[in-house]
Amino acid sequence: MHLTPDDMRIRQALEQVETPMYDIAAAVREQRARRGRRMPLRRTPRMLAALAAALLLTATAAAAAVQLSGGWAALFGRGVVVPAGLATPVYQTQTVDGCAVTLEDAIVTDGSVAVLYALRAVSGADLYTDNSTTLLGNASLLLDGSEEPCVGSTGTGTFDSSDPGVQYFFDTFTLTEDPSDRTLTLEIGAASLLEYTAPQAAPADLAAVYASHPVAHAADDDGSTRLAALRQQDCADTVLPRAYQSPAIRLAGVSTEQGALCVALAMPACDGFDGEAAQVDALRDIRTGQVYYGAVHTYSGAAQGIDLCQTRFDGLDADDLPYLEMQVSYRRSTPLTGKGWSFTFRAPSVPTLTRALALDGGEGMQIQQMTVSPLGVTLAGTQPMPDSTDSRAFDNARDPDVTLLLRDGAAVQTEARGWSHSYGDGDTAEFSIEYAFVTGADSRRFLQTGSIAAVRIDGETITIEQ
Repeated sequence: MHLTPDDMRIRQALEQVETPMYDIAAAVREQRARRGRRMPLRRTPRMLAALAAALLLTATAAAAAVQLSGGWAALFGRGVVVPAGLATPVYQTQTVDGCAVTLEDAIVTDGSVAVLYALRAVSGADLYTDNSTTLLGNASLLLDGSEEPCVGSTGTGTFDSSDPGVQYFFDTFTLTEDPSDRTLTLEIGAASLLEYTAPQAAPADLAAVYASHPVAHAADDDGSTRLAALRQQDCADTVLPRAYQSPAIRLAGVSTEQGALCVALAMPACDGFDGEAAQVDALRDIRTGQVYYGAVHTYSGAAQGIDLCQTRFDGLDADDLPYLEMQVSYRRSTPLTGKGWSFTFRAPSVPTLTRALALDGGEGMQIQQMTVSPLGVTLAGTQPMPDSTDSRAFDNARDPDVTLLLRDGAAVQTEARGWSHSYGDGDTAEFSIEYAFVTGADSRRFLQTGSIAAVRIDGETITIEQ
C-alpha cells in the first residue's frame, strides 16, 4: 500500500501517543498551597474568544498528536505536550543540491512565530557521525514580502533526533505586530558540512611563553586589546598538533584574568560555514593526569581578518603553567549547497498575556513585567549593576520560581532557559529571563493561553480573569 506524506505523519504520531497520568491528590495539595496576595490579570475580548476556541479544541492526546510531526518528540522528549489546534501543520518540502528541508509545523502568537523544520539528505545518508555534522545557515523571518527581516530572532535551537538521517530545528522569532493570517516567509541559509577532531595534545612550553611577557587582562577587555597585549609574547617555537594541515592557526599567548588562567589561539576569521577554526578544550596536568576544562570565548575581528579564541580556566594561575599541557581540537566547515531555502505560509495567531508587576525578587531584583505565551513565560525587570559589565558577575543570580496553575486544577512547572541583560549609565541593569513549560523529568510542554488560571512567582499568585 502506498502511503501519502499525511498518512506517514498520522502513523508516526499514533505510534508516539502516550496517555498521561493525572494525580488528583497532588492537584488538591497544589490548590491548598496557594499563598500570597492575588492580583487579577484581565483579558481582552479577543482573549475570551481564544479561550472559547481553546476549550472546543481540547481533545485527546491522540488527536493532538495526529496533527503534528514526529519532530516534536525528537526535539522535546517523548512526553512532549502540544495541545490540539495550537500548532499549524505546514508541511512544505524543498530540495537544494541534494539536501531537502521540510517546514513541518508553526506556532504563531500575536507577538512571535516558532517554526519546526527538518533537514534530510535525498540520498538517505547520515547527517552526523562521530566526527562530522551537517549544519544549516541562519534563519530569518519576513512579514508580507518585506525585502529585509522585520523581526528579530530570540534564539535558535538545533537538535538531532536518534535517527542520523534527519536533523530537526526549532527557531523562535519575536515580532512587534500581530502576524495572524499575514504572509510569513521563512528563509534558511545554505547548508555546510562541519568536520571536527577529538582534542589532541600540544606539548608547548606555556610557562616560557608567559614569562616572555606576562599579560594580565581586565574582565572587560575586548578582543583587539587582548590580542595586542598577547602579541608581545614569544610564541615562535610553539608547534600545534595540525601545524602542517592548518598553518594559519597558531598559539596567540597565555595570560591571567581575575583568578583564572587564559590560553588563546589566533586564526583567520571565518563565518562558521566555510573555513577552519580551533580551540583549547582543556589543560592536562602532566604530573597527575588531571584534566581541567575551560570556558571558550571567541572574539571576532580582534584584528584585521583575525579571530581570537580564548579559553578561561578558573582556579589556575601562572604557577601551574610548567605542568600543564594543552588539548586542542580543530573543526573545518565546507559548503554543501549553493543557496538556501525559502518557505511562505500563513497561520492564525493565539494571544499572549502581558502584565505589569511590582514584585521584589530579592537582592535588589525588581520584577516589573510578565509575559505568558504558548511557548513559555518571560520575566523582565531591573537589578543592581555589578562592579563591571562582565556577564559572569550575574552568574550567581537566583532564578525566581515560576509555576502555572491551569483551569483544570493541574500545576505546570517551568525551568529557566537563560538570562539576557542590557546596561545603561545608572546603577541598575535591565534583565529578561525566559522560562519553558516542562512535563515529566525531561520533556517540554506547550500551552494554550486560555487554559491558564494563574501564575505563581515566588509564592505571589497572579490570577487571570476570564
